[in-house]
Amino acid sequence: MKEVSLWNRISWKAVKEAKGITHRQIADALGLYLGSVQKWFAGERNPSLRHQVALAQILGIPLNQALANVTDPVVRDILRSSLND
Repeated sequence: MKEVSLWNRISWKAVKEAKGITHRQIADALGLYLGSVQKWFAGERNPSLRHQVALAQILGIPLNQALANVTDPVVRDILRSSLND
């Protein structure tokens, strides 16, 4: 199966900026290096699925909204069932 992503860097960056959340706050909340988070938002890397879910929670993005970016119906069903556990 291809890599699954809820991540939409442009939309999530806009939410982060609108809420005034810094890269440092995200890194601290996730227990990561600041540089890792900076690379996500710069488009140099993508967060793991686990970090995507945690980041959605930090930014207050409803997971159903984040799932809208996943177009494969089988993958969407798997993600929905695992997120509801």
